[in-house]
Amino acid sequence: MSGRRHVMDSAGDSYEDCAAHLLGRIASMIRVPGKKDFGVDFYFQPRVQINQHTETVTELGSIQVKGGDEKLSFGGLNDKKQWREYEFVWLKSQVTPFYLAHVDANHSSVELFSIWPMWRIFWPQTPNPFEVVFTTAAVDGEKFIWQNPQPAPDKRGKGHGDGQKWTVHLGPPFLRLTNDELNEPGFRLQAVAILRTWIAYDRLTMLRYQQFIPWLRGIISWRTNSPDVQQVMEWQFWDEKTGANIARLCQTAAPMLVSLGTHLQWQNDRGGAYDLLPALKWINGQGLLDSMGRGLIENLERAQANGVGPADDPSVEKK
Repeated sequence: MSGRRHVMDSAGDSYEDCAAHLLGRIASMIRVPGKKDFGVDFYFQPRVQINQHTETVTELGSIQVKGGDEKLSFGGLNDKKQWREYEFVWLKSQVTPFYLAHVDANHSSVELFSIWPMWRIFWPQTPNPFEVVFTTAAVDGEKFIWQNPQPAPDKRGKGHGDGQKWTVHLGPPFLRLTNDELNEPGFRLQAVAILRTWIAYDRLTMLRYQQFIPWLRGIISWRTNSPDVQQVMEWQFWDEKTGANIARLCQTAAPMLVSLGTHLQWQNDRGGAYDLLPALKWINGQGLLDSMGRGLIENLERAQANGVGPADDPSVEKK
């Protein structure tokens, strides 16, 4: 209606404006128009100083902005009692690290939280969680004590995914920005370094999930605005059912193993190349090695049978 909008619209815009202003002092911010917003309010790239007069941008991240008492959640039921599973499907498809940016009610600060603990739910189970809600902690001098995501049965979740309402504890922000702090050049440089550190960890989480490498590594101890990562934890996931996940794991591993074998071959590393051969043959036996991999097996087997190094086989053309 001309001349009138709901106050929540302008409130949401003002929170995004505040986030854009504060984060824009350490990152290049790309705002997603409302009609094209599928869950990301901004994409951003940290601004890295090259010298006194020039800078560049580096890694890519994404942000959803919440303000005041507004909370971030995924899943649950919508107003029509329909399960919002599509939110988990969308999140699992992302390859860009995703962060919650919380703006205080006075528009004086923005705090960044990583949602990487969501993958502590995604990796161990096939069904999607019914609902995920997040808790955050205030900035203080005490170290955050890591907790795994906590599930609880939810009657509303019957027949929807795992039927559980999960609580994910994000802890205190890893980065908190105010105008006063950002007026200090040294603080801006440190904030960029902190942001890039978290992106590096979180990007690995996203890429491993997309490539099906069931190995999760995340920061579990930190202090707000500190460049030091105090503790990192790793988890590995597997399935005891015969044959489960083997094809997907082989598809992920095969290109790396073939590349490793090719390096060992042309570096004439007998021990490495010939020790790798049984693994390559096993993957090939699963029907998951391409022509390059099969050719590598043939070359290594022939050289080994001739009693020469992997690069000494005269039948193989040297590049």
